[in-house]
Amino acid sequence: MKSIHWLNLKRKVRFGDCDSANVIHFHNLLKWSHEAWEESMDKYGMPLNEIFPDKVSEEKSLLPIINCEAKFLGPINFGDLLSIQISPQKINNHLFQVKTIFFKDSMKVAQSTIIHCSIHPITRIKTNLSENVEKWIEASNLDNMVKEC
Repeated sequence: MKSIHWLNLKRKVRFGDCDSANVIHFHNLLKWSHEAWEESMDKYGMPLNEIFPDKVSEEKSLLPIINCEAKFLGPINFGDLLSIQISPQKINNHLFQVKTIFFKDSMKVAQSTIIHCSIHPITRIKTNLSENVEKWIEASNLDNMVKEC
């Protein structure tokens, strides 16, 4: 299986990420999941101002997080090099989720799921996902679709 570079990322655990017990502080897992999603979109070639508009515009939608969860499955300590796998899935026309799995030495040590909702920036009414977000999700799942055929 050929890995898709924008879905497979790396992160080194820094001293400031950890608590006094030398393990990552719990909130960092969701922060890293969100940062991995941003990096994935950037590496894919998505204009980041489409995801994070610099000003309110009728043409662009917002993607607030409406649900998130994280699970720790093993210790993550200062100095660890983590491999991160991103797996986006469309839920419906206005919702998508990004599952993020963290590996240390090929052992799964954590996972998270973050659900985003596409809304109009002024009315805050649900809108369809943008064409670029749809393309990113579809491209991210092409490898799985080929295996299912």
